[in-house]
Amino acid sequence: MVLAASRSIWLICALSLTLCHVARANPIVIAFTAMIGSGNQNTFDTDNFFGEGAGANLNGQVITGSVSIDPAPLIQQCSTGPACYGDFGAGAVSVSFTLNGITSTMVSTGTLGYFGGGSGGSVQISDPSHGLDNYLAVGAASPDGMVQQSIGVLFNIATLFSAYGGGDPAVAVASLDAIGNGTGLVKGGITLLTPDEHLDATILTIEAVPEPTSLVLFGIALAGLATARRKITA
Repeated sequence: MVLAASRSIWLICALSLTLCHVARANPIVIAFTAMIGSGNQNTFDTDNFFGEGAGANLNGQVITGSVSIDPAPLIQQCSTGPACYGDFGAGAVSVSFTLNGITSTMVSTGTLGYFGGGSGGSVQISDPSHGLDNYLAVGAASPDGMVQQSIGVLFNIATLFSAYGGGDPAVAVASLDAIGNGTGLVKGGITLLTPDEHLDATILTIEAVPEPTSLVLFGIALAGLATARRKITA
């Protein structure tokens, strides 16, 4: 009985390690809602991009969106101050939001970059351990190098990042799941900037979304724990 319980415990430990590995390897998805305007000046749909007429004032409308960050192609750019990571692989960063049923998405190119002299996307993470506020900034550029969508959010001390992650971008990006239901949100915004449009919105809520694979493994680990407890008590 002791041997069986020990095997189960070892299985749970192995699953836990696997879960941590998967959490690091998978992209981090951050969902948000924002209100157009709310103190920002750029609220007009210049070119009828969102279907309410050219020049329509979208002030006060609420948008939903998400940011996806894949740490694999990211390369660290800053050694001091905020931790900066550039996307030199293409597709590591995407920013998307929906308004009036129309979704605008920008995926980082990885080439012809605006960020770091060559990258098509950028992630900046600041934390108090480096003498800074908790701050997250993500941007994606078009092939011409123009930053077309970006999001930046400032948190209070209650939200803790591991900005440098021991030199591993995957660890730093994985630490963003500490965001959790927008806890500690202070201020921030999202900007859409194209040759025809310039739209600003103020962030209302933000939260990290667990990856499906991680949730499955977490469920397996819980099931293993339940099995082990039954065997120990039998």
